[in-house]
Amino acid sequence: MTKLAVGVVGAGWMATDYHVPGFDSHPDTRVVAFAERDDTRRASAESELSLPGYPDAAAMLAAHDLDIVSICTPPSTHEGIFLDAVDAGCHVLCEKPLALTAESARRMADAAAEAGVVTQVGYLHRYYRNYQRALRLLSNHMLGDVVEVTVAHHSTPPRQGWYYDPDLAGGGVARDLFPHSLDVLFEVFGEDPTVTDASVRHLRGDAVEDAARVSLEFDGVPVDLSATWTQAEGVSRLLVVGTEGWLELDAETLQGDVHGRPFEFEHGERSLVDIGIASLFPASDEDAHATRVHDFADHAAAGDRETAAPASRGVAVAEVIDAAYELAEGGKR
Repeated sequence: MTKLAVGVVGAGWMATDYHVPGFDSHPDTRVVAFAERDDTRRASAESELSLPGYPDAAAMLAAHDLDIVSICTPPSTHEGIFLDAVDAGCHVLCEKPLALTAESARRMADAAAEAGVVTQVGYLHRYYRNYQRALRLLSNHMLGDVVEVTVAHHSTPPRQGWYYDPDLAGGGVARDLFPHSLDVLFEVFGEDPTVTDASVRHLRGDAVEDAARVSLEFDGVPVDLSATWTQAEGVSRLLVVGTEGWLELDAETLQGDVHGRPFEFEHGERSLVDIGIASLFPASDEDAHATRVHDFADHAAAGDRETAAPASRGVAVAEVIDAAYELAEGGKR
């Protein structure tokens, strides 16, 4: 089988550290070119990656017969690149958030559906083994009826300046961090929540918020989601309480109780040794970034549009974030 030709747009760390090696390590795909508008970064990436670089996605698409376009650029650029790629008949993996607004995301999803191409938004949390195990527990109703959910996602402040430009990022921490958690919540509850309350705060006086909170209801189940850019070491914790038990997890640990029986996992694995006062877990080779790229590549190679998070999921996520901004103090972004 001839490998699918991939063009990566952007030459920042997300592209060079994850997307390029992810596609190159998949048996059915190979990266043949990249696009980067910054001349210095493009020259550096050409040398590092041994690939031809182009000043923009249009030039790359004109020079190569691509099967896949992978978008790793600021959110304000996503729609234009996405639509050009779809128009060229390419499958598209796009980093989150899919778009600056739900209206923009709908245009993208509609274009992809009309073209019949495979799409996926690059949400990460669902690819951690702990999250996959937790999703299986929830889908099998092991906790009984879900009573409430709390999500806290607190990250280091971004280093790239575009994160703090509302015209480039479409908002602040809510647009940046909420998508990963919303993707997981939609997997549990479906994509039709009610946004009941929201707030944003500007802790450091930037043009975009660096603290945000949103309250949702999924068929009467309350969900509280908070995020900040405040932590030197990031933390993202999900707590689910049900009538028959509870679970709490992040990327490294998953613990909880079902029908009075406690359980604990690390990176989705049970302990090798448990002597009561200490547990020994197997070493982990987990790479969620590579897993998500490979998952998309599997679907693209098969022509299967039912990916884990197609462009339509990006629309649902954007609708919640738009509603949260509208409910927040004066609609500040």
